[in-house]
Amino acid sequence: MTTNEKAANEKIYDMVILGGGPAGATAALYGVRAGLSVVILEKMSLGGEIITTDRLDNFPAFPEGISGAEFGMLLEQQLNNLAVPVFTADIEKVELEGEVKYVATTAGNFSGKTVLIATGTEPNLLGVEGEQELLGRGVSYCATCDAAFFRDKEVAVVGGGNAALEETIFLSRLVSKIYLIHRRDQFRGVKGLQDKVLELPGVEVLWNTTVSKIEGGGKVSGLKVNQEGEERFLEVSGVFIYAGRRANAPYLEGAALETTKNGYLETNEKMETSLPGVYAAGDIRKKYLRQVVTAASDGAVAASAAAQFIFS
Repeated sequence: MTTNEKAANEKIYDMVILGGGPAGATAALYGVRAGLSVVILEKMSLGGEIITTDRLDNFPAFPEGISGAEFGMLLEQQLNNLAVPVFTADIEKVELEGEVKYVATTAGNFSGKTVLIATGTEPNLLGVEGEQELLGRGVSYCATCDAAFFRDKEVAVVGGGNAALEETIFLSRLVSKIYLIHRRDQFRGVKGLQDKVLELPGVEVLWNTTVSKIEGGGKVSGLKVNQEGEERFLEVSGVFIYAGRRANAPYLEGAALETTKNGYLETNEKMETSLPGVYAAGDIRKKYLRQVVTAASDGAVAASAAAQFIFS
C-alpha cells in the first residue's frame, strides 16, 4: 500500500471492523456506545453467513425462532439507528503494525487506531450439483444450528473427521436415521468418537462412498451417491457436510499474527491478537464453540477492550 493510497481516506476511525456478521455488528454497537468512531466493511449483507440459514432457533429472545434473512435485517436496522457507516467491500490488503492500521478494499482505503477481524470462516465445498443451490434448504454445514428442523426425519452426514462424528452423535438424538457417508474405509476422527458413532442404532455408515448429486426442488429430497462403483439413491431431507472449514481471511497473508495450523487467529480473553490494537472475534478465532451467540459475545468483548486500549 503506497503513501498516496493510505492518504486516500484521511479519516482515522477508532475502530475498523472487518466483517458485518454477529461478531462485527455487535462490536459496532458496543463501540458506538463506548464513544468510538467505527466503520464496518462487509462483502455481502449484514448478518454474514447466518443470513443463508432458513431458521435461527437458538438465539435468546426469539421464542418462535427467526429466519436468517430477518435476523440480518434487524441487525441492519439497529446499526442504522446508531448511524454506523457500513461499506460493501472486499478486503484486499491490510497493514496492521504501527500506531495507525490501514485496510485496502474495493470500496476504498480505511485507517483505524484499532482493527477488529471478524470475517468468519467458510466451509470447504463438496463441489457437487445442488450443493450451493439448496444451501439453507436442506444443505447445512452446522448440525448444532439446524438439527431441530429435521426432527424425526432421515438425513445424511458427509465426512469422517471429528466434526462429522460429533455432529452425527448430536443429530442422532433428534432424527430418525442418519446415513454417514465417508469416502474412505475408516474414519479419521478420534477412537472414542468412532466407537460412539458405531454403537448408535440409527446410523448406517456408507464406507468408500462419495456424493455425486444433491437433489431437490425447493428443498433437499435426496442424494445420489457412488458406493464402491455402484450408484445409489438416498431419500433424505437434509445433508450435513463436513469437508472441513477454513478461516476466511486471504487478506491476512503475510500479516504477523499468531494462528493455528488451520489459520484461526489466536486471541486472549480480551480478543487481543498478537499485534497491539488488533482484535479478532467470532468464528475466525480459535475457540470451542462457533455459534451466533458466542460470536456476538466476542464482539462485545473486543469493542470494550478496544475502547480501553484507545482511552487508556
